Amino acid sequence: MTVYVAEILGRGIAAFDAASDAEAEVQLADKAFVRDLIVLQNEGRPLWDGVSKIQLRSASPEEAMKWQSGLVVGDEDRFVFLLAVVDPSHGSFDDDDDDHDDHDRGD
Repeated sequence: MTVYVAEILGRGIAAFDAASDAEAEVQLADKAFVRDLIVLQNEGRPLWDGVSKIQLRSASPEEAMKWQSGLVVGDEDRFVFLLAVVDPSHGSFDDDDDDHDDHDRGD
């Protein structure tokens, strides 16, 4: 498995694993993930504007480590956000200011 990153406007947003580039592209189109990109916010703005291209690339070693440390045992969700996110619809957020991911996607 390879760890991939969804990148928007030059910013690594989320890391996930996939067996191939084709599988990674399919995962990028996952409806729950796309919804999260529109709903979740970082620094007061949505992660994605719904228009900008979402780039797929291999994770850097640091991003791969963040992905590995952000996985939750037993959780089927393989996406780990690489930046602090807020779900304004649930009022949940990562207030650590440590630039780690907030795995609660509000599902």
